[in-house]
Amino acid sequence: MKNDRVRALIADDEPRARQFLEKLLAEQAELEIVGAARGGIEALSLCHQLKPDVAFLDIHMPDLSGLEVARQLVRAGPPVVVFVTAYDKYAVEAFEVAALDYLLKPIRRERLGEAVRRVVAEVRGGRGAQAESLVAALDSPELAKRAAILKRLPVRYRREIKLLDLEQVPLIFSRDRLVLARSEGHEYLVDYTLQDLESRLPEGRFVRAHRAALVNLDAIESYGGEDGVLVLRLKDGTRVEASERRAAEVRRRLK
Repeated sequence: MKNDRVRALIADDEPRARQFLEKLLAEQAELEIVGAARGGIEALSLCHQLKPDVAFLDIHMPDLSGLEVARQLVRAGPPVVVFVTAYDKYAVEAFEVAALDYLLKPIRRERLGEAVRRVVAEVRGGRGAQAESLVAALDSPELAKRAAILKRLPVRYRREIKLLDLEQVPLIFSRDRLVLARSEGHEYLVDYTLQDLESRLPEGRFVRAHRAALVNLDAIESYGGEDGVLVLRLKDGTRVEASERRAAEVRRRLK
């Protein structure tokens, strides 16, 4: 590994910013740029295909943010991650606490050089410390408060990440410690907990029917009591029983 250059991927939806970072990184002798993504979904796809050692991720991308890309990658042996961001006090504090590197726009050569030296040391040292720090940062309250509301739901589809329109998702549920989304007759693996999704899905769109199910309110065709249990019948024919604890809130949301 010592004689090999570190393989780098760039992701930024702004062409000028992406090209500028690519130009600066090309000046770093120890790096080899293997790909440049125009958004978060493409970044995920390229990471799976190219297996870079490091990913420079812009935080604010419209299809999938850099934080979301990192969250998807962290479960599958992630590359070293360097976040690129305009100044966000709370995000920067979270990165610093977790000992992650980040670059503030506009990027300076000197600061980039420092980040690259840290990346090279991390890659050649085995990556373990940064992976743990990345998990800690993504779970931090500071970033959680600023996590973007999901406009579409990222799910695993074969070896890719697929984005489902929320109107296509009548039900998200847990089974055998996995979280799954049902859509058009298929079930897809979701890399969020149901608790995460309650705060990340648009307000008023889904309701927690019981501890293991989030139901899309627009997907409910009818509801009623059966033997003292509130039962939701979805347009796709699915029957969901609301728990006693959640029933009152579900009824309130259905009015």
